[in-house]
Amino acid sequence: MDGNRAPVSDRGEASLVLDGTVMGLRPSFEALDAIEKTLGRGLVDLAGAAIRKELSMSETGQIACELIRAFGRETENDGAARSGAPRVTKLIMASEGGLLEAMKTVGGVLAIAVNGGYDTEGNLKPLATTTTTDEAPAGG
Repeated sequence: MDGNRAPVSDRGEASLVLDGTVMGLRPSFEALDAIEKTLGRGLVDLAGAAIRKELSMSETGQIACELIRAFGRETENDGAARSGAPRVTKLIMASEGGLLEAMKTVGGVLAIAVNGGYDTEGNLKPLATTTTTDEAPAGG
């Protein structure tokens, strides 16, 4: 993998711009598990809190940090893979849109995750397609 690969929105990869750098967010199983263990709350609870804008600054930073670390591991970006929650939280607070924008972004990622929208590696699953036909169903 290329350590400089940026997240691709067409592939469903969310990101935050922190200190002028685009940081990818990857909701791998390991990242989601670490979020639950670190914060002591379930993903459904955290997703709901983010949507209601009820996450604390530290919770938002911790969630973003784990998702950034997972993206860094996937893309072999050592800096992102070694991100620390206090630094990520500070960068969120100084970023364009600040805490609310970051909370919206991580809330969206968590909402997709709890609805089964990602595989365990953190890749967005393809949308199910429905085909229609003019033919009547076979009788039986």
